[in-house]
Amino acid sequence: MRRSLLVACTAATALLAPLPLAKAAPPADGGYGHEPWVVRTAVLRANAKEFASLCRTQKEGVPETRTFRLFPGTRGFTAMRDYYHKDANGTVYWDGYDPKKPENTVSLSIIGACTRGGGHTTLDGVIEIGTKDYLFTPLPKQPGKYRLTEIDTLKLPPSGKPGDTVTLPRAGRPGHPEKTPKADNNNPVAIDLLIPYTPAAVTELGGVPEVQARIRYGVSQLNKAFATSHVPASVHVVHSYQTSPFGGADQDASTLLNKINKRADLTLGSTAHLNRDLYGADLVALLASIPAENSSGSADLPIPVSSRTSESAYSVTSVLSVMDWDNLGHEIGHNLGMRHDRKTVANNGETPPGPDDTNFGWITSDNKFHTLMAYSTPCRPTCKVINQYSNTVNKTADGKILGDAKNNNAAIAQLATPLVSDYRATKVTNRHTLTMSVSPSGGGSITVSEFGPYDPGTQVTLTAHPAAGFVFAGWEVDGVKQSDTTTNYQITMDKNRSVVALFDRAP
Repeated sequence: MRRSLLVACTAATALLAPLPLAKAAPPADGGYGHEPWVVRTAVLRANAKEFASLCRTQKEGVPETRTFRLFPGTRGFTAMRDYYHKDANGTVYWDGYDPKKPENTVSLSIIGACTRGGGHTTLDGVIEIGTKDYLFTPLPKQPGKYRLTEIDTLKLPPSGKPGDTVTLPRAGRPGHPEKTPKADNNNPVAIDLLIPYTPAAVTELGGVPEVQARIRYGVSQLNKAFATSHVPASVHVVHSYQTSPFGGADQDASTLLNKINKRADLTLGSTAHLNRDLYGADLVALLASIPAENSSGSADLPIPVSSRTSESAYSVTSVLSVMDWDNLGHEIGHNLGMRHDRKTVANNGETPPGPDDTNFGWITSDNKFHTLMAYSTPCRPTCKVINQYSNTVNKTADGKILGDAKNNNAAIAQLATPLVSDYRATKVTNRHTLTMSVSPSGGGSITVSEFGPYDPGTQVTLTAHPAAGFVFAGWEVDGVKQSDTTTNYQITMDKNRSVVALFDRAP
């Protein structure tokens, strides 16, 4: 269960080539086995040649479109790219969505796609189509192969159970109101993460590259949650490392959180605190191997976040739940001061809401979706997580709101992220900024697939939205009018960039 402790505690390209015979696989890596939520599984091989174009300089303009094959004999998944990054080890990160049904998404790490000197290519990540998730899990002992597992998300175990520990919020200093820094779409803040992971997590996923891919997936989903929930912020991993063995299993998340919180703890805490100071990390997020029936995570929850809550910056997340419930965004959400949905708060015996409290997750009125901070328990077995924080702007594809004025986690995140980003002085100096504007004023707006500041070489997608009475007329990038007039534009952040969305009066 998710546990929280408040204070201490382009042309379409076919990508995936199946093996000649896709056989039923043994229990899947990551602890799934023959669980009731597993629909089917097969061992497949990635064809490195299909990814060769991702190793070249990526074009700007119209976003790339690719088709990803799933199981042999079934229809593939076609997606438009909204995020691209190639790391120093030759792994390509490719995210996108179905243009016809944007709620269906893909987030893949193409491991070894661009490794110098060749080598094997494999896949890690998730394609989400409706209530089905398709999990790609590398098989380290079978280079070039991965396991594809279809998951019925409505049959997953609950994302939360009663038992969270609640304490009183931290008190501010009377007569000393905090001056809150501001962030906006042209001045988003960067939160630096330190991510340790346990030896048991490495064993569960099969190796360190697989853990790194899982980290990347969790961070990518969190950044997308910020962008779609209108929180101008991004998270960046400044360092990750494997913890020393400390004997026995990883135990439960609350025990691990207690250990990593304590600087004097020689098993987890001392190294975590040392590395946090060394790398200037604002938050510390431990990944561990924890059975689904035990817990999926635990986190410090400062209420409210302030410059004096910098030691309430730790969380623990099970590696399984990073994919199954986008749980890294849930646990780090607690570090940002966000609370569960109202039903879970009541069921868990947490601090009762005050008359003016609005900091709660959301379950849609049709019980089909719950936002990141809400539990699935109140809406099972018909709901799945939607990768957003409750907010007053967005709706589901069926028109259901994802929050209201009295249930708005995103508003808390908008206030908290600038404070958390100042917990430690950043030691990163090479990130790039993106300045967005529209012409004429009032002609429309721009959204971006992920907020910056950006690591060098990252490619994101901008979308123009005409206001009533206007039509989109084109893009101006770094002062140069572009010939492309499609409303989506992918841009490479290899330097500080500026973009203007141009609109005309409708005829």
